[in-house]
Amino acid sequence: MYKLIAIDLDMTLLDRNKNISLRNKKAIELAKQKGVNIVLCSGRILKGVMYFAKILGLCDQVVVACNGAIVRDLKKDKDVYYVGLENQKSLEITRICKENDIYYHYYFQDTMIARKLDYSSKFYYEKNKELPEEERINIIIDNYENTLKACGDLITKFVIIDKDVEKVDRVRKIIEREIPGVETTKSDINILEVMKEGVNKKRALEFVCSYLGIAPEEVMAIGDNENDLQMIEFAGLGVAMENAIEELKEIADYVTKSHEDDGVARAIEKFVLGEAVNV
Repeated sequence: MYKLIAIDLDMTLLDRNKNISLRNKKAIELAKQKGVNIVLCSGRILKGVMYFAKILGLCDQVVVACNGAIVRDLKKDKDVYYVGLENQKSLEITRICKENDIYYHYYFQDTMIARKLDYSSKFYYEKNKELPEEERINIIIDNYENTLKACGDLITKFVIIDKDVEKVDRVRKIIEREIPGVETTKSDINILEVMKEGVNKKRALEFVCSYLGIAPEEVMAIGDNENDLQMIEFAGLGVAMENAIEELKEIADYVTKSHEDDGVARAIEKFVLGEAVNV
């Protein structure tokens, strides 16, 4: 019996419109009723993960945000795990981004600080208009070194994006070559993410298991992209989405349907509930 299900958000639980289907909601609800811990495990900023936890009725659970840099116990309303980048490394990352004229933003606690309003920052800016004030993502457009220095060692993650995938890959190689002690991964083909070395969803999930007293073999993890690889390998049952990258499908124990076809619900039904849910 699986005691914990770790679920990625984008391109896994969420459809292309960033919504959660009724079938996915129902499967998660029924699994939770059976005593299974549901852990949303995302690269998103903490407030963005908490938004979906609230929608799913998971406010008494633990969530993983910023690709594993933060673990928040929602019931206790406190971070139980937090790993930030050294400030000097953050300064070096921004230098490389500016030299290569590429978009970036970074997360400082519950605030997104972006070089300019574009890509993810533009998405959240528009999304904020639909949300009550307490659920909005704080967004600051700022390109100043002093702001970065003021964040100290509390920056959890950099996100670097460009339509030119080769440019993103080139910047990744430069960062990996010039800045020791950082971890790089991708959450999509053109989205590079940079954290402190050792920060990933697997490491965060290891902490969650220790925190909750759950063995790795009692964990089911569901994901789709490079930043889910270690988590899928770690779990007793690793599930890849049909739309996942090939590398992840190859290491997964099972491949479910896509994020547009209730893939999360289908996996939960098969391995936890034992039957399809009615919606």
